[in-house]
Amino acid sequence: MDRSFLRMSLAALLATASLPAYAQNYDTSGIAVDEALAARLPEKIKEAGVLTIGSDTAYAPWEFLSADDGQTPEGIDVDIAEAIGKKLGVDIDFQTSAFEAILPALGSKFDLGISAFSVTEERMKAVNFVSYAITGDMWLVRTGNPTDFDPSDLCGRTIAVQSGTYHERAILAENETCVSAGEEAIEILPFGKQTEVLTRVAVGGADATVSGEAGIGYAAKQSDGRLETMEPVEGAFGDSGPNGIAVAKPDLALAELIADTINALIADGTYLAILDSWGIGSAIVEEAEVNPETNH
Repeated sequence: MDRSFLRMSLAALLATASLPAYAQNYDTSGIAVDEALAARLPEKIKEAGVLTIGSDTAYAPWEFLSADDGQTPEGIDVDIAEAIGKKLGVDIDFQTSAFEAILPALGSKFDLGISAFSVTEERMKAVNFVSYAITGDMWLVRTGNPTDFDPSDLCGRTIAVQSGTYHERAILAENETCVSAGEEAIEILPFGKQTEVLTRVAVGGADATVSGEAGIGYAAKQSDGRLETMEPVEGAFGDSGPNGIAVAKPDLALAELIADTINALIADGTYLAILDSWGIGSAIVEEAEVNPETNH
């Protein structure tokens, strides 16, 4: 194993690697305010002139901190948030938060949670979601799959995963199935940041990880050939589903406004242009919906 790589986190690798041509922020400066939509903003947001957004800025390409200064949020979700702000005539305050801390802080600390959230039935019991992308799952292993990882048989495997995610819960459910069948348990390694998950796989400390296809595909491209993707099998990780912008449960009117704003951006072509600029135009939804149906 390359010992110099062992001393580098994948976060550092991502920061020093040259980005693919599609990895660039979308220019939202030409988006005009829609006065009818802006008039529907809650008074506290109108007065502040700012939408405050919570995000785990360690999940490229959806959201990450700029390699130039280590502080400026960039990514697909940042561009989407900026486009929403332009349409509504307000500024965007995109704040870094631990992933699992975002949803509980909606309505108090954050107006919106935009962090590539998978929409799940469990989460919709606590918050409203506005669908804005359709993504599937993808596995990531070291190049050449040296441990012969098989996504159809997780029992006895070591899986790294970001804590608080749908994927962690899905792996926990798979582990219960393994144990109930008398098979060897899955060794689950939860980490607070996705970069830590990726590093663990890259240095051989886990057989694999699973997450959304855009993030996993981006990590593989940025790994200098050390990591490769693997398609999921039918079942727990074989289905695509919506990503959603999260809004506090009592703020249904705000959720409906965000859905209508996204639909206006879809109608004028801006939304597809943003996703195309990041190479994931196929993930666009035909219509943003409040609390959409999901199989998760």
